[in-house]
Amino acid sequence: MKIILKYILTNIQERKVRTAVMLLSILLSAMLLFVSFSIGVSYESAQRKMARGMAGSATVSVQNVTGGIYAGDIPTLPVIQTKAGILEGTSLYHENGYYETVDLLAADIDALNQINKPRLRNGGEITNFVGYQIILPDRFTSKYGIEKGDTITLQIGGSPIDFEVLEIAAYDTVFLRHTRGATALLPLETLKEILGQDNGYSEILIEAAGHTTTNDLISELRNALDTEKYRVSEIVNEMQIAADARQKSMPFFLISFFSLTMSIFIIYSSYKVITLDRLPVIGTFRSIGATKKAVTRILLLESLFYGCIGGLIGIPVGIFVLKAILQGMGKTLSQGIEIPVIISLPGAFLSFTVAVTVSLLSAWLPVRRASRLPIKDVVLGTVEERHIPHPLMVGIGTILFAISVFLPHLASGNMLYLAGGFSLLGLIAATILVIPIFTNILSGVFERFYGAIAGNEGRIAARNMKDNKNTTQNVTPAFVGRKENA
Repeated sequence: MKIILKYILTNIQERKVRTAVMLLSILLSAMLLFVSFSIGVSYESAQRKMARGMAGSATVSVQNVTGGIYAGDIPTLPVIQTKAGILEGTSLYHENGYYETVDLLAADIDALNQINKPRLRNGGEITNFVGYQIILPDRFTSKYGIEKGDTITLQIGGSPIDFEVLEIAAYDTVFLRHTRGATALLPLETLKEILGQDNGYSEILIEAAGHTTTNDLISELRNALDTEKYRVSEIVNEMQIAADARQKSMPFFLISFFSLTMSIFIIYSSYKVITLDRLPVIGTFRSIGATKKAVTRILLLESLFYGCIGGLIGIPVGIFVLKAILQGMGKTLSQGIEIPVIISLPGAFLSFTVAVTVSLLSAWLPVRRASRLPIKDVVLGTVEERHIPHPLMVGIGTILFAISVFLPHLASGNMLYLAGGFSLLGLIAATILVIPIFTNILSGVFERFYGAIAGNEGRIAARNMKDNKNTTQNVTPAFVGRKENA
């Protein structure tokens, strides 16, 4: 075993460029796949946090379609854990010619603390919250240089009203927003007086009891309430959040799909060269009694090394890339909310597994073909590669190209992403099949062209392109890379 490991490490050290290319391709594939899994989870977490905002642990909202609603309008049901009435209003804050919308919010503090307790910046509790006092989020106060105890003026209904800043809160819970502006918390009686609201709340937020699902809670409330008078709705649309997260992660899945395709081609092409270089060694192994399976395993150990190292390095690199991407995405969200970096452990495991699997499977076909060669042919150097007829390759390539072009037009909805991925894979496969034939055709054209310019030397140079594996393997990745960029 030590001899085999030494042999593998020696081969890796001797072919530094080839090793670097294969490791880089696997590393990028593992990194992109890991980012694809984790970015969706992270974005979904941020969107869920933003969607909850004012609601906190409440999952259902009840409103009166014609006016205000009282907490007593909601019947006592076993599926209800907590209910909190919310009164809402709007105002404008003006400073140095700049106007900013400030949404006003009021609720019974005890009920609000049960579903979505405001978090003060000093870590304290809300006490003695009466009169014309106000609590503002730190993002708003830091923007305008407002401190605790200051007086601010808000335009409400066209009239300026002064408030004393009682506390400064963190930018989360009820102060978190979907749109620009700010949310301010006022005493309930004060906001009722300002708005002239004496017929209850704007809405009632309800938290489900125990293991009651949101759908069950909505169903019970709709059965207990007059649906023509009251509107019962889900606060957080989980399906929409999941759909938005999939939309954000889908481009990365497609990019990782392309990267995996290129990795497969690079490793497969590299191992075709590796097995040709090591035919004498394979012949030696076979002549001293090594079985076909043993030779295959020895050659695949090197591929396993590439897969493991590339996968292990790809995950930490993916974490740094994920942080950078999420920082950029966070700046595009309203008020620049920070998107938390959530590492998907199943995604990390799957990314590593895919890296190892792709490395092994890509190398398996050329390795298996080399290990099954007769010992006599290997020793005498009479190995000949079986050629596939050109008409067959053209036919398969044409069929793949046609299917790839029409497949996206036949799909719709979520299946369109999958169809697009398979379509691009089909185009790449068709390219790989057709490029050798296309190169031979160009070789014939250039042979006449170069012959007219440079004579026999030009003809020989163009003729060397025909059936030249090195030329084909150089042209194909470049062409595929252009196709992916397009």
